[in-house]
Order: sequence, then structure tokens, then C-alpha cells
Amino acid sequence: MTLGAAFRYFVTHPSPWLLLAICSSFWGTRAYLALTGQDPFNSVELYVAFGILIYWPFQEWWMHKWLLHFGTIKIFGKTFEPHFAKTHRFHHEEPENMKFTFLPAAHILSSLVVFTGVGYLVTSSIAHTAVFMGCASLSTLLYEWTHYLTHTRYKPRGKYYRRIWQLHRWHHYKHEGYWFSFTVPYLDGWFGTGPDPKGVERSPTARTLGGDPHEQL
Repeated sequence: MTLGAAFRYFVTHPSPWLLLAICSSFWGTRAYLALTGQDPFNSVELYVAFGILIYWPFQEWWMHKWLLHFGTIKIFGKTFEPHFAKTHRFHHEEPENMKFTFLPAAHILSSLVVFTGVGYLVTSSIAHTAVFMGCASLSTLLYEWTHYLTHTRYKPRGKYYRRIWQLHRWHHYKHEGYWFSFTVPYLDGWFGTGPDPKGVERSPTARTLGGDPHEQL
């Protein structure tokens, strides 16, 4: 598969367009506030943007490790598995199935509400929240593209992307307990989740995450 062919397939799915619409709306809001003189651009926004760009790869790591691999819990005697964890479990079961590779629209929209609220609580500014969310949605779009690409037949050429591709395939086909990082693959080394794969035995639950492989969403 060529990179162009991969991109043409990528844009047939709704999640990239939804993320692009969200990103454009926040940057459009910020531009409108500046151009109308309601809230001119200021240096604080550079720190907001820089903070998000630094933080986001760490979020990819911890959300992958702690949320997507959440597993099940018992509440009042009944077993409960969050929808995002179940969807990710199905992604492990069928890593070639693009239905489970792309972010579900419901997850994107719920995150939109949560992060917009957090952004406003932290900054107390519509303009700064727009910058915060503009960077966050752009980072998510970059993640969506990179993650999708690792599940296609496109062969990595650059050394950096080849590293991402290797780690993610080890995570799916070698052991689900390691290699959680994504756009910054070095995080696994920093957090102790990136061992030498030669010393890691193949996990029998890498494809099922311990759940019922026949269950359906």
C-alpha cells in the first residue's frame, strides 16, 4: 500500500472529518475573537499551545495503559466493562478491522465536552480555551492518522515512524502489557513499558485481553 492509497482510505471514515471540524471550529473561534478586537492574540496562548503539545504524548501513554486496558470491575455483584475498554478489546481481537481502529464518534464527542470544560475551568477564557482545544483536537487527529497507518499494509520508511510501527505491532502481537506509547515512542523506555521484545514471552491474551472473544458490541 502506498501512502497516498492509505490517505484516500483514511478520509473515507467519519472520525478524521469530525476531528477536523472540531479543530477548525476552535481555531475559527479564536481567529474571530482576535479579528473583531474582542480578545487579541497574546503570548499566554503560546504557553498554552506549547503545554498541550508537550502533554499530549504522555496522555496517549497513560490513557492507553490505564483506560483502554481498564478491564472489568464488579458493581453490586455485576461485572461491568466500560464501552471504551470493550471497544479497545475488540480492536485487539481484530487489529486489521478498521471498524475498531478509528476512534468512535461517541468517544470523540464525550471527550470534546470534558476537555472543553477542563480548558475553560483552567483558563477562564474562551480565547485560551479555543487555543487549548484547537491544539488538543489537532493532536488527536495526528494520533488518529498515525494509529490508523500502523494497521494498514503501508510499510514504514522513516526511522522514527518505523519505531512507532514496531512498538505498536509488538503491543498487539507480542504482549498487551507493554509498548503503550504512540506519537513519541520513547515514552515506553522512560516509563519501563518498553522492554527488549526478545526477552518477553508471547502473551496468550494479547488478542483477547482476557475477555470473551465471541462477545459482540
